[in-house]
Amino acid sequence: MKQPVFKEIKDFIKKQIADKVYLPDEKIPTEMELSKQFNTSRPTVNKALSELVLEGVVVRFPRSGTFVTHQKAQTSILDLRNIADEIKQRGNDYTNELICLEEIKADEKIAQVLNIVKDQRIYVSQMVHKENDVPVRYDIRYIKPSIAPDYIKQDFKKITPSLYLQKSCPVQKVDNTIEATMVKEPIQKLLDIVSNEPCLLISRVVISNDEVASYSKLYYPSSRYKLNSMIDSTDRNFV
Repeated sequence: MKQPVFKEIKDFIKKQIADKVYLPDEKIPTEMELSKQFNTSRPTVNKALSELVLEGVVVRFPRSGTFVTHQKAQTSILDLRNIADEIKQRGNDYTNELICLEEIKADEKIAQVLNIVKDQRIYVSQMVHKENDVPVRYDIRYIKPSIAPDYIKQDFKKITPSLYLQKSCPVQKVDNTIEATMVKEPIQKLLDIVSNEPCLLISRVVISNDEVASYSKLYYPSSRYKLNSMIDSTDRNFV
């Protein structure tokens, strides 16, 4: 099956870099030049270049162009900062798409993690975070209302779930589980990835006020992020 044009452009640029046609710190062809070469639109080229930026293959400078670089977008597995701040600090644009924010009955598995009884009412949210309009993380969060009663009332265009929880819940303990996983088609579509691309999954349980406050599953497309680990004992922003 023929792959999308933007992926052909990505593969072409990566091969040119691997073959040392484009060297580190060297400028690559412009969007207009690439759109003519591949007989496609500039938005398609822009999508390819934006993903290459997130993968650390190239870096873009306004009015100067796109250059080969050694850098790759990364985030810490333990000290997970507010993703909006993280993206803005890289000089990129942050947006998000709220998929759902509602009150539900906890199923048996979620009830066990949150240490509550089955069918107890909890809050759930699903969100896609984007960097330069490219999806870089999908979250699903299960929140205990007794810990964050106003969670469901928030406007998450103004504040991210992580930042709201950091402000609302004093963190005592965090349990992170990290794994590579294949995701089903609904998440593939939300993250705009192909079916055979794995994701890096962080499953996170947060303890606040001597009880489980939240359970989150954070999915990162493996082609766009790498994770690192650095612990600062004075930093409590783990939500």
